[in-house]
Formats: sequence, structure tokens, C-alpha cells
Amino acid sequence: MASAAEMIARLAAAGQKLTEAQAKAAAAAQDANEARTLVAGALEGASGQLVGVLDSVRASMTQAAGSVAPAQHGIQETIAKVQALGN
Repeated sequence: MASAAEMIARLAAAGQKLTEAQAKAAAAAQDANEARTLVAGALEGASGQLVGVLDSVRASMTQAAGSVAPAQHGIQETIAKVQALGN
């Protein structure tokens, strides 16, 4: 079994990866929104279904970015438990 320090290091690395994923998801949501604006402008309102799909992509990315916080909280709680057990 890994030592407490190794567990904490791995958990901290997982937290960092989640932070990176959150930033990427937020950026993807922004990109999808910009694509929506371009499509709507190019097709001058005749783009209903395509705009709807882009709205769905944006919403999914926004939801993904927001879902990271509970996971990060869980990681922090686990780190605190490991630290308590290690002392």
C-alpha cells in the first residue's frame, strides 16, 4: 500500500488534473458559443437546428465545467482524512 505522502501526492495531482479539465471545458463552452454566433450570423436566422445543436454542446461543456467542484471537494476531504490518519 502507498504511504500517506504518496497518496496525498497522487490525490493532489488528480485535483490539478480536474482543475485543468475544468478550464478546458469552460474554454470549450466559450468556443461553442462563438461558433453559434458565427453560424447564426452567417445563416441569418435560418440556422435553427444547427444553432440548437451548438447550444446543446455549449450547455454540456458548461455543465462539465461545473461538475468539477464536487469532485475537487471530495479530493480535498480525502486528503484531509489521509493526513489525519497519517498523524
